[in-house]
Amino acid sequence: MAILSRLYPCKDCADNFKEILKTYPVQAESHAQFSQWLCDAHNIVNRSLGKPQFPCQRVDARWGKLECLDGGCDLEGNMDFPQ
Repeated sequence: MAILSRLYPCKDCADNFKEILKTYPVQAESHAQFSQWLCDAHNIVNRSLGKPQFPCQRVDARWGKLECLDGGCDLEGNMDFPQ
C-alpha cells in the first residue's frame, strides 16, 4: 500500500494517503479484514471531501460476495443502483 501512495498523480492525495497509512496501518490478515480496512480508508477520504459515508457492513454485498447481480447494489442493498 505504501508503494501505491507513491503512484498518485496528485501530490496532495498521495500525502493524504500516506497519512492514512501512518495513522491506520493496513489490516490484511484476511480478505474480510482488508476489505474493511479499505472501506474505512475510503470513508476517511469521503469525510474530508464532505461526501457520504459508505456503510462498511455492506462491503461484501457491494463488491465481495456478489449478493447483488454484477455488484449492482446501492448503499442499502437495493438492486436499482445505476451501473
